[in-house]
Amino acid sequence: MGDSATELQQLVDVLPQYEDQIRYWESQLEAISNVRTDIIQAQETLNGMLDSDKEMEMMVPVGHNTSIFTTVKDPDRVLVGLGSRVYMEATRADSLERLSKRLEGLEKAGKTYQENLSKSQKDYVALRERAEYLNSNPEAK
Repeated sequence: MGDSATELQQLVDVLPQYEDQIRYWESQLEAISNVRTDIIQAQETLNGMLDSDKEMEMMVPVGHNTSIFTTVKDPDRVLVGLGSRVYMEATRADSLERLSKRLEGLEKAGKTYQENLSKSQKDYVALRERAEYLNSNPEAK
């Protein structure tokens, strides 16, 4: 087998790895988008509560597209997840600050992931074009 045929085989072998890598970065970006949406929703809810009185009625999701109405007696007591099912109590303002920092981190990660995706896509296209060239040009083999 000539050098070109060996190169073609190597390209054919590596292309699926690039496809997997592209799917991975796309799934990571989708996950970031979902978390970002959750954070923005939490921010909007907390911002809406900032102007509220001491007691307010809210609809709280309890699972499986079901919600209940409840009265929040002290809207300034917020539980914030720290990870591994550990929570701490914080004020609305502190919670908003934590959410903003989390959103900044997600934006940075999203930018990095998007750059990685773009690079993987660019590399994939270049490798595929080279493989197609080697396959369609018998004199290159």
